[in-house]
Amino acid sequence: MSAESDILAGLFAAWTALAEEFVAGAPDVRALYIYASSERGMTFANLYVDQRGSVRHPGRVDGIPGDTARVSRLQDLLTDDLFDAEDALSAAGIPRPTEYRMLFDPVTRVLDIQLSHDEQYAADDGRSPIRGVEYWLGDRAPTL
Repeated sequence: MSAESDILAGLFAAWTALAEEFVAGAPDVRALYIYASSERGMTFANLYVDQRGSVRHPGRVDGIPGDTARVSRLQDLLTDDLFDAEDALSAAGIPRPTEYRMLFDPVTRVLDIQLSHDEQYAADDGRSPIRGVEYWLGDRAPTL
């Protein structure tokens, strides 16, 4: 495996573990989505959960605590892992992705990753990384 592959595999393994820990005990979880964006000093990372066929914000998953402190802690941990991976990529001289889209099926254990190196939010066109999951999942995404 290349250095880039190793670094990103570590990131996605950490994110998968965090997501599974967060939703532990929640019924009928079909998929875990993590969307992250990191460009021009703006960083965003969040988990979204497909529960019973409906994609939900982490604070709105049935069967687990969804308090603000718990969700904020999850987002902080996702972001910390992202910063660690980006630091490792930079130290290795590898261009950092600007967008990370991770889909994990907890039943089949299949992981699907999409990365972009293109700036998504640099233009002043009203787009925001907070809405990145909506751009990714379209009508299936939870809305703010």
